[in-house]
Amino acid sequence: MGSFFASDLHTSLLRPSSGSAAKIKKALFVHWETNEGFMHQCLTNKAKSASAKSSKYTGGLATFMKTKAKLSLNRKATLEEAFKYTHTLKENKARYADQ
Repeated sequence: MGSFFASDLHTSLLRPSSGSAAKIKKALFVHWETNEGFMHQCLTNKAKSASAKSSKYTGGLATFMKTKAKLSLNRKATLEEAFKYTHTLKENKARYADQ
């Protein structure tokens, strides 16, 4: 199925036709309905979004301004402080996450 899907997808992007689009759509539905990993991820995401626990943010990435507002300072956080807070590791505040 993998080579069929990749080759059909590539050719359908170059020259879309209703026949190849239907084959690709059918292959995607089969994948979504039979792939255990995909089904597990889908169910996990549904459970997270339907969670009654309102304290956990499950809607995606938090905005920079929301994170900046969470800093527990007695004054407004500077841009540098907010950047350092969002980009350093929890275990080692001297090391940035992308290092």
